[in-house]
Amino acid sequence: MPDVADRALMSPATAYRYFPNAQALWEEASFEIVKTWDADQIDRAGDDPRARLDAVVAGLGWHMLDDELPYRNLARAGMERWYEQSTLPANERVPVREGRRMAYNAKVVEPLRRELPAETVDELINALALVWGTEAVLVLRDVCGLETSQAKDTMLNAARWMLDGFLAEHPPLRPQEPGSDKGSSIPE
Repeated sequence: MPDVADRALMSPATAYRYFPNAQALWEEASFEIVKTWDADQIDRAGDDPRARLDAVVAGLGWHMLDDELPYRNLARAGMERWYEQSTLPANERVPVREGRRMAYNAKVVEPLRRELPAETVDELINALALVWGTEAVLVLRDVCGLETSQAKDTMLNAARWMLDGFLAEHPPLRPQEPGSDKGSSIPE
């Protein structure tokens, strides 16, 4: 922390006032990187859930694969926070993660809320959280040992398969009208 404070032209005491340790600083810096992603890209993809999913996975999910360090730091910070709170009573624990991925997934499937029961759409939101995001990056890179390009393909395909399987089991009440969406810009 003293080196960071020196580079930021402040005293170590001031730095510690805002960040109790280097991990807290890394976590905040990582959040800033994530916040720069433009979630409006999802809406610009149109009403087709697949095109909306492609926008978030190819936008933010692939960014995570291109720049892993801040996201690995977020994962580490989340794990440390979980362990620090593991002995606390449930009513004293604070959320381990912010849950931005869930907000993005909700935005992806928003058009389906007009067509399907809320509980069913909520299941899809939860399921999509498994196939893209920080944990998916860790699995694709560390467990599967994939190179970045392979990991990107696998992440996008897994997300598409999840959505396509869901839609096959839960077809919308009204079929999408031809030309009502912009379609996916990412090749099959």
